[in-house]
Amino acid sequence: MVSTNSSPPIPLPVQVPPGHVVQQIVDETGTLRHVILSAQPVPMPMCPYGPNAGQGPPQFYGPPPGPPPQGYVQPYQPPPQYPPVMSPPLAQPSPPPVYSQKSERHVRQYDKPRNKYYQRQQHTHHNKSGSSSLHSTPPLSPKKEPPARKNEGEEEVQTEDGEDPRNSLQHLLSQVKPPKVIDVTPNEAVIQWSSPDLSSQPDDIPVSELLYEVFLNNNLYMSIPATQLTINGLKPATEYRVHLQCLCGGVRGDSSGVAVFLTHSTVPDAPQLPRMIQKSKTSLQFRWGPVKENGSRVTAFILELCGNNGEWSEVFRGRGKQHTVTKLQPQTRYRVRLAAVNEHGKSEYSPEAIAYTSGVVPSQPAPPVLEQASVTSLSLGWTKRPMEETYTLQMEDSLNGYGFRPVYNGRDTRVTCPGLRRNADYKFRLCAHNDEGTSPFSDITCYPTLPDRPKPPSAPTVKGRPKSTKLTLVWSPPSDNGGSRITGYRLEIDRDSGFECIYTGEGTETDCTELSPGKSYRVRVLCESLGGISDWSEVASVSTEAVCPGICQPPRLLGKPKASLLQLKWGNPEFDGGAPVTEFRIDMTSPNNERRQVYCGRDLECTVASLLPGRPYIFMVCGVNRMGPGQWSEPLEVVSGAGPPDAPHAPHLACRSPYSVHLAWEEPINNGAGIDQYNVQIAEVSCPHAESSESSSTCGDLESDLTFTSAYTGSALTTEVRNLAPATTYAFRVCCSNSAGVGPWSSHATVTTPAAPPAPVAYISSSPAATAVTLLWGEPANHGDPITHYVIEVGDKTVTTPGPETEYALNDLQPETLYRLRIQAVNSVGPGSFSGIHKVTTRALPPAPPTIELVKASYNSLKLKWGDGRNLDMLTYSLQMEFTNPHNGTREFYQVYNGTNQNYKVVRLEENTEYHLRICASNEAGIGPYSAVAHLSTTKAPPPPLKGGGSAVAQSQ
Repeated sequence: MVSTNSSPPIPLPVQVPPGHVVQQIVDETGTLRHVILSAQPVPMPMCPYGPNAGQGPPQFYGPPPGPPPQGYVQPYQPPPQYPPVMSPPLAQPSPPPVYSQKSERHVRQYDKPRNKYYQRQQHTHHNKSGSSSLHSTPPLSPKKEPPARKNEGEEEVQTEDGEDPRNSLQHLLSQVKPPKVIDVTPNEAVIQWSSPDLSSQPDDIPVSELLYEVFLNNNLYMSIPATQLTINGLKPATEYRVHLQCLCGGVRGDSSGVAVFLTHSTVPDAPQLPRMIQKSKTSLQFRWGPVKENGSRVTAFILELCGNNGEWSEVFRGRGKQHTVTKLQPQTRYRVRLAAVNEHGKSEYSPEAIAYTSGVVPSQPAPPVLEQASVTSLSLGWTKRPMEETYTLQMEDSLNGYGFRPVYNGRDTRVTCPGLRRNADYKFRLCAHNDEGTSPFSDITCYPTLPDRPKPPSAPTVKGRPKSTKLTLVWSPPSDNGGSRITGYRLEIDRDSGFECIYTGEGTETDCTELSPGKSYRVRVLCESLGGISDWSEVASVSTEAVCPGICQPPRLLGKPKASLLQLKWGNPEFDGGAPVTEFRIDMTSPNNERRQVYCGRDLECTVASLLPGRPYIFMVCGVNRMGPGQWSEPLEVVSGAGPPDAPHAPHLACRSPYSVHLAWEEPINNGAGIDQYNVQIAEVSCPHAESSESSSTCGDLESDLTFTSAYTGSALTTEVRNLAPATTYAFRVCCSNSAGVGPWSSHATVTTPAAPPAPVAYISSSPAATAVTLLWGEPANHGDPITHYVIEVGDKTVTTPGPETEYALNDLQPETLYRLRIQAVNSVGPGSFSGIHKVTTRALPPAPPTIELVKASYNSLKLKWGDGRNLDMLTYSLQMEFTNPHNGTREFYQVYNGTNQNYKVVRLEENTEYHLRICASNEAGIGPYSAVAHLSTTKAPPPPLKGGGSAVAQSQ
């Protein structure tokens, strides 16, 4: 049987007649052949080759380790056959596969697509080749296997004959042949390959859906759908290896064979810049390094030189890397370039290098010329001459005393010296340099800097006392004149129509006339010098003297006058005296001919209060500015109207009981209208428990600290206020009203109500135990008398506390019993009311301690138990053992167990030692008492076994 598949040879399972064995061999052309060698009943199991099948001698592998089956005969092994070497392998041959026992399902699923594919290949080859003894081997009999179990939800895609189409497609994709190199240049290569034959695929996959991954030197270069690729960016004279893989959807075929190609050699790369290492007046010596030859050895270097004529000439051709060019002109500029030559031609030229031959020392240069001068810098220039390469400019400042100092070193012929003083002289000299030396300094030349603009003068100010129509202005010279003398000043004034000049001269003082009194003006000044005109000074505001304002118009009444107040309005005077009116003053003459000022302010209206109703009043107004008040206006006479009644006297107070107070007051002056009603207000004084219960008038001002509420409104002159608190101080006040309004409040009077029995207890809390209850309650109000004790009513029994404490413990009670109780406070006045009923239930008694029993004792542990083994009440047990306190050396009990179990093993004890233990039980009712102390002891530890005793006795015998 011969496999014609173009893919790498793969061993195929073959069924042979009984009495025959098969041997698999790869021949010279890389074809896998199956040869029947001898009449043996057992076939030889084969294993697949590695990825380099066909590259080197074939490798044969026998069955897995173990005894051979019955009738097995070692197959014949012919001499090894070596195919021709086409290209170096990508990797070493794969080692023999390690035999491992796999699951039956894995083997069955792995063999299905492979058997189907090989059967199809055998059938195709048989049809092409006709009948042959090699291909007449009957197929393998199908082996019936139990159906493989599938995981829940797992689906298996199969064809009608049970084959996985993905495995079949992978085998087809693996048939792609190695790529062919159809064109190679020094920097690129064109490869081409054929698409795999997919005609046997039942799904008719078009070739356009295939994708090829091209690998260059085992690195992915590109993925393309075409079958031809141009690989760019290659290095000349370099060996490359290329192979590819074919992909279709999510299926990837095996790698194809490797195609090896070598790029062509080419001209060398451009050399680096030649470096000058030595020079003289008539020669230049250059040196250069090696170049990249690109696969062909460099046969010569070409050095070319270009002088002042602009023509390139070859001065050297050879394999050396250094050359001296002679017969050159002194102090001359030359350009050189370098090229390399091999069998393919000449490379590109290197970058040009510039070199100069040596010359003579420069002669004395001309002095530098001033090109531009400013306040702080001087710009100098000079002419460049042949044989001069660099220059040194020196400057001397006569003030620093250091002499000539260099300010510039370089090739430029124009220099700016910054940071100089204004309006100052500086001396300069110049010298030139080249490789041969330095020239003498030029003649010394002197250039001055320019003066600067002066700073602005100070703002003008008024000298002396200002007049109403004349001002004397004075200013100071600028703080910095810019380096030159001030030649003049210019003063301008703004009369609300823009600035105008009123003075020009060298003086710093002048008079300003024809001004308006009491008016402000803006003035400014500047100065001039050889450096220019300064900026304007700050604008100053000056004012002439003002006079008192003129007479105002008489005030006017605004609205209807009321009994105690009225509103007046007036206007500004016709002349303000040259200064703004800052305030107005209103004088009032009362009916008793008393004159006083009632208003002073900037507003043009005011309200005059505190007037008596129905009285005549006279008012006058005048304006005031910074110079003083003006003349009074004509008087205005006004009569006030009716008003509310006056405030009554403080009411008379009398306590009728701890909870009520009787009030009485007198009728006040009604101010022209009858009193309609009275209003009484009450407030609780912040200082309670006054000793006296008699009424009294308060002299101090307590109204600001009191909160009054209405207690009575009516026309009577007496009333009684009820529902008051005992032993509390109250303040009362009263006012009345008529048709004109409500009068003021009277002064308040205070009274303290007598003491009363305490208030009921409002809050009770209890902490029950099994036979006792601890009560805690809040102290109620004592109503003016301290509480002496409390009365506790428990069912039909009454308990009296020994004092005013708010905590008491009731003892001798029954466990788990509901008690109803209430509390009553008592003082010297009498008992108060009982509180609400408080219910409390006593707790159950805590459980009794169990008895500790020793179950088993050893040399390092004690196993204990207690109880009857059933913990139906879910009691919690606490087992304690006595230890020595390491801090003070006393014996104390420490807990070793806490839980609901009724047994415990105490471990890590010392042998033959007595221990003291006790136990208690607890539940929701609390922790019960501890049991009697149990004295338990550990046993003695058994002796350790003898080491090697038996052997020693035997030897002694």
